[in-house]
Amino acid sequence: MMQKIRSDIRHVDAQILAAVRQQSNSGSKAKEDLAAATQAIKELMNKIREIKVKAEQSETMVQEICRDIKKLDFAKKHITTTVTALHRLAMLVSAVEQLQQLTSKRQYKEAAGQLEAVNQLCSHFEAYRDIPKISELREKFKNIKQALKSLVFSDFSSLGTARLKEDTNLMQQLADACLVVDALEPSVKEELIKTVCSKEITAYQQIFEGTEVAKLDKAERRYAWIKRQLRANEEIWQIFPSSWRVPYLLCIQFCKVTRAQLTDILDGLKEKPDVGALLQALQRTLEFEEELAERFGAGTGRGKDGESDTEELDGDLEHESRSAAEIRKKYEKQLPARDRKGTQHSHGSGEARELSAYGAGFNFRGIISSCFEQHLAVYVELEEKTLMDNLEKLVQVFLIIKRSLKRCSALTRNQTLFNLFKVFQRILRAYAGKLSARLPRGGTGIVATATGTDQIKCY
Repeated sequence: MMQKIRSDIRHVDAQILAAVRQQSNSGSKAKEDLAAATQAIKELMNKIREIKVKAEQSETMVQEICRDIKKLDFAKKHITTTVTALHRLAMLVSAVEQLQQLTSKRQYKEAAGQLEAVNQLCSHFEAYRDIPKISELREKFKNIKQALKSLVFSDFSSLGTARLKEDTNLMQQLADACLVVDALEPSVKEELIKTVCSKEITAYQQIFEGTEVAKLDKAERRYAWIKRQLRANEEIWQIFPSSWRVPYLLCIQFCKVTRAQLTDILDGLKEKPDVGALLQALQRTLEFEEELAERFGAGTGRGKDGESDTEELDGDLEHESRSAAEIRKKYEKQLPARDRKGTQHSHGSGEARELSAYGAGFNFRGIISSCFEQHLAVYVELEEKTLMDNLEKLVQVFLIIKRSLKRCSALTRNQTLFNLFKVFQRILRAYAGKLSARLPRGGTGIVATATGTDQIKCY
């Protein structure tokens, strides 16, 4: 047993000795490995420094190369811009010279196209307008445009003469001149249209201002005159582009001048105007305004609304058997819809008035006839006198009122209609008094009179 234990001890000692020897060898090897690793790290750091230096050198080289490329790129861009500008400048010089030649020869059609080309070329030199050569060209172009304008206006002075109707070449020349006017500033077109219209209006004023025909009972001659002018000039005015709307603008100017002249005539009357002549002039004026509105398009017609209202009035008066409560109930239902329609119409008319004269928003209805409004008191007095004279004819009073309302609503729906409404109030009060005088008195359940009012209820 002891022998076995000694043997195991010797074996363990041998293993311990081997382990100690092995550990001693491993420690020295670890030191060698650590030293090797430290050396490797130093070498790696050196290589990293070398790479960083080379990268910095490469970046510097790339920046120098790119700097040269940018310089070349900018140089190319400037050269291209310069070449383009010189090319456009040569085109501008050539175009201005050609335009000057076309102007001197009155070749308006070709000059119109050349004008647009020069305008486009000039827009490229806005940034160079301080350069002497560019300033010189712009000034020359401005003088050419002024010369063109003068030539065009000079040629249009023959408009309306017998020579124009005989010379078809002159008409074509004027049509080409309109192309030049379109190519010039918009103010030139407006000035030309104003000149053409003013020429017609001047002739109109010479005929109907301070002469025998400048009277209220001859108002329809004014409208016949403008209609003749429109028909006579219809073929000639085809030289104007349709977008210019020359007849439309002439009629607007005619209406304004006519309104001013009729206002002077009405204000200058020393006595009350003859009702017949006044109403006839107003009726012809309304018809003329309606014709213009239909011809040039001015929205919903007044006549249509008037017809519908009159038809409703006819229906109510023809069905007199219906009670007042039924009629009131009917109109209470219609009132909200009419209010909405009136609101929309007022907004629409406001927007239309803001449109320019070249648009379709000008409303011819009322442009002349409104000047009659403050002079229609004599008409209201005549209607009141007629109703008073027929008040004894109790059965016909409402029929006369109906006819009077239709006449007035066909002429005007402004203050005069309201004044007529007040007349109807007075007539109906007088009518009620007549009825009250004819009714038997002292009966029971026959008549009930509202105390302190003019209301009379018949059972």
